Amino acid sequence: MRRTLAAGIALALLTVGSGTGLNARARDAQAAAPAQPTGTAAISGVVTDAHTGRPVAGASVFLYGVGSRFSRPQVLTDARGRFVFVDLPSTHQYSVVATRAGYGAGEYEGPASAVAKAATVLPAEFVFPTSTTVPIRLSDGEWMRDANVRLWRLGAIAGRVVDERGEPIVGAAVRAFTRRMAAGRPLLVPGPVATTDDRGAYRFPVMRPGRYFVAVLSVQATVPATIPDGPRLLPLGGLLSRGRSAPPVARPEAQGASIDVDGRHRLVLTSFATPPPPGADRPRVYPPVFHPNARVIDEAQPVELGIGMSRTDVDFQLTPVAAVRLSGQVTGAVQDAENMILRLMPRGAEHLGFGSEAATTLVEAGGSFTFLNVPAGSYTLVASPAVAEMSSGGSQGNLPPAAGAGPVRGYSAGYPSAVGFSALWWRFAAGASGWGRLPIAVGDSDITSVVLPLQPPATVRGRIVFDDPAQADPNLRFTVMLEPANGDPSLGMPNMATAGGDTSLAFTITGLQDGRYLIRISPRFRGWFVKSVTVNGVDVTNTGIEGASGKTYDDVVVTITRAGAQLSGLVRDRTGQATRGTVILFPIDPAQWVDYGLTPDRIQSATAGRDGSFRFTTIRDGEYYAIAVPPVQADAWVDPKFLAAAAPHGTKVSLKAGAEITQNLQISEVVVR
Repeated sequence: MRRTLAAGIALALLTVGSGTGLNARARDAQAAAPAQPTGTAAISGVVTDAHTGRPVAGASVFLYGVGSRFSRPQVLTDARGRFVFVDLPSTHQYSVVATRAGYGAGEYEGPASAVAKAATVLPAEFVFPTSTTVPIRLSDGEWMRDANVRLWRLGAIAGRVVDERGEPIVGAAVRAFTRRMAAGRPLLVPGPVATTDDRGAYRFPVMRPGRYFVAVLSVQATVPATIPDGPRLLPLGGLLSRGRSAPPVARPEAQGASIDVDGRHRLVLTSFATPPPPGADRPRVYPPVFHPNARVIDEAQPVELGIGMSRTDVDFQLTPVAAVRLSGQVTGAVQDAENMILRLMPRGAEHLGFGSEAATTLVEAGGSFTFLNVPAGSYTLVASPAVAEMSSGGSQGNLPPAAGAGPVRGYSAGYPSAVGFSALWWRFAAGASGWGRLPIAVGDSDITSVVLPLQPPATVRGRIVFDDPAQADPNLRFTVMLEPANGDPSLGMPNMATAGGDTSLAFTITGLQDGRYLIRISPRFRGWFVKSVTVNGVDVTNTGIEGASGKTYDDVVVTITRAGAQLSGLVRDRTGQATRGTVILFPIDPAQWVDYGLTPDRIQSATAGRDGSFRFTTIRDGEYYAIAVPPVQADAWVDPKFLAAAAPHGTKVSLKAGAEITQNLQISEVVVR
């Protein structure tokens, strides 16, 4: 068998030929790296275009050990899209990943028949499925010949931005948004951002198929005259590098060109369309506009991208509108409110980060505030100690933050690929603690008497306890995190790390706004996870804590455990043969299909291996459905409609701490209508 395998591999290598060559730098790195273990197994396959089925030549293919540091230098596919890895040890599970310019990265998803069949039953929003790693297990001497990978060709969106005279607008920020599911609810998520060049042109490359809402952003940024001009970090219309933070400053600064308006306030010009000259009796601005000419997203026309499609006609002609002044006073919890950022958000965009406002300003001494150049519209005036920023894909850069924004803190990443965004972080304003929201309708006259009550935040005090005191370790440290149950990042994620050596594992967390929060611990250190949460003896594990203004929770007990239930089994096809698939485990109670926060702990998925085996560990007690679906539906659980359609096909399992249950599943085709 091994002689036959060796001969076949030699023939494959001769056929692939120069496609497996490495460049000089890769060879040098390979020579310098520690020697990797070898064996007698092999993996080969073909990389194809997912839409046309044609082979993709010159694709880079990578081989990794799942959960290990094992890797092999990349190989290139030949003219027929073929690749091969040889001399592999059987002591690893493997992941095969392929990339090619103009395509999204692809992974081995399982047998071609299962992949192709599943694609016909996907709902429209999953036309570009997220790849899910299917581990490959090999025996000594085994040659897996069909580790095939599909690549989905990417597209682009481009256009021009011109003014009312047809002249190009230089340095205007343009952003693509899309709708995703977060905590079981649709959420508008920001995507890539670009600025127009000297021709007024912009372009978003490498866009996945989908539905996008493209907008020209326009923020009228006001600062009091007491705020100094900072150093010019960027040219007009410039973006920050893809790093997440501008250099921190000791006090608020206006980073960019500014215009003195009335001796007491200045208008800051950054990465947005420069306002036109004033009209006869009032200033004029270019308001934010969604393609083709909508002031609010509900009236926008989506840009539809098919596989590999490019749209080069997403153009804008901006028309100036008269603007007014909006001023008023903050009241209530005004301590440390000076220089707090106030954001005037278009209705429905309150959860978005910097760049999505109609206007910003800073609270002045004594609590007064003034917005300059506000166009007519329906808004929410938002005051918050933190501004959330989301990322949902590639970008040519980041928009600079408003004056008064603090450095990036509380950065979080590694969210499940299906929760709506790939990264989330916050900018905290120094000293600010109160928060407030107020709906405001702006017309064609100045508004001078706005009163914004600032609410004190809620506070949570408690401790972490171990379900088994014998396993308590005084050296362990945990971060207790409060996740907004509805997935709204503008509510923040207040958190605190327990002190090293503090055997009480006590915590005090403040900053909760009105809204419901779920308690999580991070990281799941050495297998610990939340077993239960009680407040004054009442279980709130699934319901969470309400962040009512000024409320204090004094007796919060977070019980953690490593003794979760375990569920394992085999995935089989209709003939009874073991097959690849993804197993989704979700609660029977439909109320838990939504509002589960940003990192759901009761909805899980596991990929079955090549032999059909799957395994879940550290599951919280409860009644669940388990269902096996094709790998391309691995992320479909984010939509409650999918779970409702899957429930009748699911198998009920009752899980208790310490239990090890075996349950085999037949793969199902779930159709969402």
